[in-house]
Amino acid sequence: MFGLEFLHKFVDFKNNEKDDILEVLFFVEGELRMKEKVKDLSVFLEPNTRISVGLKRADYSGVYDYRVEDITKKHILISHPTDNGVPIPMLPGTKLSVEYVSKDGRYHFESNVIGRHSEGSLSFIEVAIPEAITKNQLREFFRVSCNLKAKVKLFYSKVPDKSMKIPHKKVDCKVVDMSGGGGKLLTEAFFEKGQVFGLDMSEEIPGTENIMCTCIRSKRIQEKSEVSFKFNIEKESERNLIIKYVFKRQIELKQLMG
Repeated sequence: MFGLEFLHKFVDFKNNEKDDILEVLFFVEGELRMKEKVKDLSVFLEPNTRISVGLKRADYSGVYDYRVEDITKKHILISHPTDNGVPIPMLPGTKLSVEYVSKDGRYHFESNVIGRHSEGSLSFIEVAIPEAITKNQLREFFRVSCNLKAKVKLFYSKVPDKSMKIPHKKVDCKVVDMSGGGGKLLTEAFFEKGQVFGLDMSEEIPGTENIMCTCIRSKRIQEKSEVSFKFNIEKESERNLIIKYVFKRQIELKQLMG
């Protein structure tokens, strides 16, 4: 399942205790780290969090972006997704595969739709509280295959006059696999080991216009360079954009595999 080891968090509504308390067994990296009692899931999932949800249906199979609107003791309330402006039918029992990134890790859980909620002209979806949740540290990166259109930005380090402003050269490329730490791409441009370059993936991943990278190795294959690279990212907010894409791709691949 996405190459991740699913870690379990069991939510137990005890009849002999207060109804507003959930007992949570929380696992990290396969080991039980803590046992705590919480009032709701806000310790793991906060309102306004952007989540990626995979649907496996004949009519609306795919990955969609949602937002968590509210969390109660009985359900998670999320925005109602649309496909080209048309609301996607979310009938009770529809199975969901949810991924999201928080400041301390990457999370995944399986759940299902339990109902709908309306406020005026606004429509929301009620999702069941998950019985199990996975947490993986942000420092861990998982690689997925992809076919992502992008451009490499080449820099010229040797110029006759340092005051000269030489424009950056952009060359089309195709990113064929990627993780939060780096990836592999194909391009007609020539690369050398250790070469620093920019990667513009904004056509498919908004906000990634200029991700700095370093070439780890390069080889020519039929007039193209196969370049393995690592990301030189200082801001985790930039890396999170890539990680979210990887999450969506993981869900898509799982659906394709059945």
